[in-house]
Amino acid sequence: MTPDKMNKISNTAEFMDKLSAEDREDLNNLYEAILTMNDPEELHKFFADLCSVNELRSMLHRWQIVLRIDQGLSYEEIIKELTPSSGDGRSTVSSTTISRVKNCYVREDGGYRTALNRLKNRNNNH
Repeated sequence: MTPDKMNKISNTAEFMDKLSAEDREDLNNLYEAILTMNDPEELHKFFADLCSVNELRSMLHRWQIVLRIDQGLSYEEIIKELTPSSGDGRSTVSSTTISRVKNCYVREDGGYRTALNRLKNRNNNH
């Protein structure tokens, strides 16, 4: 798939539908590779190799938003909490990103909800 075509894809389902069988297999292989990591340190090394600093920052922002939505914070509170102090290297999160994350968060069978529930269950069992 050309980068131009990928930029026009608006959602994950459409992205998956447009992947060739080989690309889909490679994506599943990437997921399997992630699952082989044993701890956060190994994951950090893997993601540091796989992603740019900006890509990691974007994923971190989304997860920070998920955690704050789960705490019941409003868009305004999330923006205020995640707005960087001058010079700390962080970028500001937008209400558009918060909205996109919340749309995924509210799906009971979504990945954010699955991860949060498993973390909560693990923390409750320790």
